[in-house]
Amino acid sequence: MNKNKIQTKQWIYLIISIVSLIAIIIYFKSSGILGYMSSLEDFKGYIEGFGNSAYIIFFLLQLASIIIAPIPSNVSAVAGAMVFGMWGSFIITTLAIISGSAIIFYLSRICGKTFVERFLSPKILQKYEEIINSPKGEIIIFLMLLLPFFPDDIINFLVGISSMSFKRYFIILILTRPWEILIACALGSASISIPLWGWGGVLLISAIIVINSSKIEEKLTQLIKSI
Repeated sequence: MNKNKIQTKQWIYLIISIVSLIAIIIYFKSSGILGYMSSLEDFKGYIEGFGNSAYIIFFLLQLASIIIAPIPSNVSAVAGAMVFGMWGSFIITTLAIISGSAIIFYLSRICGKTFVERFLSPKILQKYEEIINSPKGEIIIFLMLLLPFFPDDIINFLVGISSMSFKRYFIILILTRPWEILIACALGSASISIPLWGWGGVLLISAIIVINSSKIEEKLTQLIKSI
């Protein structure tokens, strides 16, 4: 009986996840939203144009950033803070990221490795699957989500096909993902004021990081594995 209940629950999660995914893809194709993502101001104007429904639309867009990832959720969180304020954007973005992570987790858990292989290259799958399934897997996942330079969104797929329960993964998500979101929202709402020369420094550092991201990621991976 318990086994039947578990299977029924899994099918419910699967159906909800698939319906959500299809709905988001249809919306992105029909709304022309990608055309508004060329700048923060255009994106801000697009969100504001929905009036009272703006909260719902912004949530769906942030949810989509986890599932189909057209833009980083932190970038859109900055624009969201310009519309809803720091805490409004923070709450919506955090809820969307946790929800999107849950959808990917359960799709991967129920559909298995074949499903994950449709989204991740064999090289990436082999590289990170070995790390996550190691004896220190939970600590590694925690650090990978907390630190920059790691592809956060692919971790949802990998954890889905690991032995970790969603309850434990949920706790890790709550402890790690909100921090970078909070910083992005603070920047968007001008709660953190950075002078012009400061932005120049940020851009320079960002460029250096992007150019050397592969090397930095490799060094951090080796460091984490040695813990």
